[in-house]
Amino acid sequence: MIRIASLLFVSLLLLTGCGANQSPDGAAAISATVAAINGEPITQEDLDFYQLINRLQIAINLEAEKQKLQGKELAEAIKYWQSLEKVVSDRNNLLTQIIRLRAVSLLAKEKGHTASDSEVENEMQKVKEIYAQYPVATDLIKQYGEAKFWSKQRSQYQMIVLSKKVQQDVLNTVKQANPQAEGKEVNVLAQKKYEELLVSQMGTLKIEIHDKKTE
Repeated sequence: MIRIASLLFVSLLLLTGCGANQSPDGAAAISATVAAINGEPITQEDLDFYQLINRLQIAINLEAEKQKLQGKELAEAIKYWQSLEKVVSDRNNLLTQIIRLRAVSLLAKEKGHTASDSEVENEMQKVKEIYAQYPVATDLIKQYGEAKFWSKQRSQYQMIVLSKKVQQDVLNTVKQANPQAEGKEVNVLAQKKYEELLVSQMGTLKIEIHDKKTE
């Protein structure tokens, strides 16, 4: 998934109900929709998938810590990563992750960027190699369903490729505006600029969140 330093707290429109005269299938589709961006639905299945991705990240990091730490340091690391389980499963955090990535991918398209099949495949191959190193990761993927997992990952990585192009645009702009800046300073300025751009983009979108109590 795209790695962004912080989650944004955004003011979103809260939906309190659904339309009448829905067919049984339509009602089921609406009940599974937890949010929408410009009319494009975000479903419970999307939330479940993002929760799995977060669990994979935690599991991989935890396994990596076990390989290099021991004793008190390892115990503290385990406690830390386990404490994140609840955070990454939080519905609002999951929605924020999804909204951020979709928003920036829409911005990339507006800027004329595209994600080619080869670019997407290259990014997916990198993550496949990482997952393959950790049995805990491959087990979680098998439990979810490998075909289903990689199908959804392909859609995700199409957006991730687009997001990276926006990030590169921002980095190039910061470097041009600050030719004397180096390393960490450039990254800090680029992160700030990226967040400002993302907030601005999200302000142009129609973002709707379904009240959990009414789903």
